[in-house]
Amino acid sequence: MLSSIRAAIFDMDGLLFDTESIARWAWKKAIENHGYVMSDELYNELIGRDLSWRGKILKKRYGENFPFESVTAQRITIGDEREMREGLPIKAGVLDLLNELSTLGVIMGLATGTSRIRTIRRLTDAGIYPYFTTIVTSEDVAEGKPAPDIFLEASRQINVAPLQCVVFEDSSVGVQAAFQAGMYAIMVPDIEQPSPEVASLAYRVFNSLEQVSELLEELFEKSAG
Repeated sequence: MLSSIRAAIFDMDGLLFDTESIARWAWKKAIENHGYVMSDELYNELIGRDLSWRGKILKKRYGENFPFESVTAQRITIGDEREMREGLPIKAGVLDLLNELSTLGVIMGLATGTSRIRTIRRLTDAGIYPYFTTIVTSEDVAEGKPAPDIFLEASRQINVAPLQCVVFEDSSVGVQAAFQAGMYAIMVPDIEQPSPEVASLAYRVFNSLEQVSELLEELFEKSAG
């Protein structure tokens, strides 16, 4: 059971970094610049999903002629410009949690829908890149979250069985993906609050990564010892 857990796999955006406020602003601005309007409810459908899923969602909403590629390129440009200008806040509890897991000898991986270049830049700028044994992005798998592919690939790369992995996620689709992968999901919601159904798939739901410390002994003490 839980005493056999050996690895922790982290999502990135909205979990390690406070990215969603900038991302939401950039999506809305880029879509507005192309003559459309995005509601907060529609943006919430994009959270945690890769570009393929986002394209399907937006074309379903706006029609097949929606200029998804152009919108995506612009939102990345203006979002990155603002991120570089204002900085990207790291979430409360991240550094302490990574240090504690490292001390326990837990293998850590990252699984994100963000591109590899942007992922490495963010982790490096924050000084946390060395913590992760492997980084898997949506570029490495056929299907993004809520499909389990990205977590299963991370499990394969670190050579730890899915049942021995705990996943830290902020999004509902991420929790669904972790559950489908046969892993224990710890959810720390950001903008999107989980439905009762999604919450039932998670092993625990916390308000902040700062609260996770109380769970570490339960998760890792026996396996670390």
